[in-house]
Amino acid sequence: MHKKTPEQSFGKIKIIFVVYVAVLVFLLLIFLLYARKTLILYEASQPQYVMDRLITTPSFLSSMNTSGLLFNEFETKEDYEEQLAQFVSENPVEYHFLKESYTDGSLTYGIYAGKTPIGTAVLKPQNTVIRMIALPITDWTIAELNAYEAHGNYDVTVTVPDNYTVKINDVILSDTYITKETPYPELIYCQEYTEVPVQVTYQISDLKQPAQVAVLDADGQDISESGAMTEASESTSENRILSSLPAQTEMPQELQAYVLDAVITYSNFFSNDLPGGQTSIDPIRHLFPEDSPYLSLAEQYRQKDMRFFTSHSNTAYSGETITEYIPYNESCFSCRVSFEKSMTISGGREVIDTTDNVYYFVLLDGVWVIADIR
Repeated sequence: MHKKTPEQSFGKIKIIFVVYVAVLVFLLLIFLLYARKTLILYEASQPQYVMDRLITTPSFLSSMNTSGLLFNEFETKEDYEEQLAQFVSENPVEYHFLKESYTDGSLTYGIYAGKTPIGTAVLKPQNTVIRMIALPITDWTIAELNAYEAHGNYDVTVTVPDNYTVKINDVILSDTYITKETPYPELIYCQEYTEVPVQVTYQISDLKQPAQVAVLDADGQDISESGAMTEASESTSENRILSSLPAQTEMPQELQAYVLDAVITYSNFFSNDLPGGQTSIDPIRHLFPEDSPYLSLAEQYRQKDMRFFTSHSNTAYSGETITEYIPYNESCFSCRVSFEKSMTISGGREVIDTTDNVYYFVLLDGVWVIADIR
């Protein structure tokens, strides 16, 4: 029998070693490829990639569930969706992890436009495969995509005369939103003769967004941007608007002439410049309602004090102005009348009597009469 030489045995061992190394390298290569694929799959299965795809999908806003949101007549679902789309177009969309459910493994993420929350997404695991003993490869699906229920923290308070109209987001406020009615103190005597407006306060609470407020006067003119409206406060939690209405406006020329004549006539009575004033108050009776307390005061003055009024001459008027004209409604208005009346008393000395009062007129039987003077 032929015996192997040492060279032949070494050669065989060498071949076996090479084969072994080759197999080992092959197995190692397979393992590395497997490990690489496992790491790729593991990385790709991370839920943030699902969220990345979600917020970059143009239609994700329209996919958000709004059935859980509460809307009202001032903020409809359509308004919300339109405002949300505009808000997202002006701010970067981001997401942040919120919580993990230990019952089903679902993950909840908050979706934000800038720093403002606009929705939540819930990811649930569908299939999980463990590779390389410790690496879970999970398929995530979007189980829920809900619009965020913004807590209503915007209030609107508007105080106007009751014959004015208030609109919130183009919706006219009904009387159900009136929380307070306050009579105008200056119209206390006017209301004895005609219907006058009262101040009413509208209160709307828990709006999701700052509201667009419009105020229309009794003639239907929008005065929201006029000087009659004043902002009481402006903050992130409140949109409050108060008004010192009714507003001043320009008095018609014809009415100015009538008012000035009435006030001058009334002034002439007290300075004894009115014919017949010493014997009766009839010369000024037409200026007031029949039961006006100003007629009673005039009668007392005529009987007790008029005879002591110093005789004078050259009565003249200057600086006549009518300002602060406020029409409360079609049958009531007020205005400030100012003028100086100069008179020459005995001895040639000139005296000046100044009138500067607010007069309140009401319309009775088609005639404007003075209801109050302040």
